[in-house]
Amino acid sequence: MLFTMSKPRIIGGTAKGRELDTPASGTRPSPARLREALFSVLAFEPHGEFLDLYSGSGAIGLEAASRGWWATCVELSGKAAAVIQGNAKRLGLNVTVVRGDALAHADAHPGHYQVLFAAPPYPDDLQSIFARLLASGAVAPGGLYVLQHPSAMTVPELPPALTDASVRVKRYGTNSVTFVRVPEAGA
Repeated sequence: MLFTMSKPRIIGGTAKGRELDTPASGTRPSPARLREALFSVLAFEPHGEFLDLYSGSGAIGLEAASRGWWATCVELSGKAAAVIQGNAKRLGLNVTVVRGDALAHADAHPGHYQVLFAAPPYPDDLQSIFARLLASGAVAPGGLYVLQHPSAMTVPELPPALTDASVRVKRYGTNSVTFVRVPEAGA
């Protein structure tokens, strides 16, 4: 018997219920349960610029755009970036797709984003990646760094600029999401 996995779907907003195409290989879409929980947390955040790094299938960035965020998806793979762009066009979502290095993009945009979501491939050195993202300053005061990682892992120490940040970890089975709130300016 042959089993096929169903395509991920947008779970809320203007494109709710619509299927997403995914690259043939090399990506791991965030599970629907995790996406739903993530956007429940983000529901009361001011809707501004949303950065989805290591976008892969683009499920997170497309979900953000469906819910009213101005989303940017950064993906190194040309094939995956093309799939994200195709999904955005087909679903009528205004998403900027950048084919490039996630860390370089974060470094080049200090204070630009309200939310930065990163789910790097798990074989990568997540500690180093997260440390660099947190030090990038890409998130504006009052905004959030949202880091998806295996539940067994903890995020690195916060850089000096974030010593007063609040940190919260939510676990969803084998995946966890760490939320790091950047202190307000002058706080």
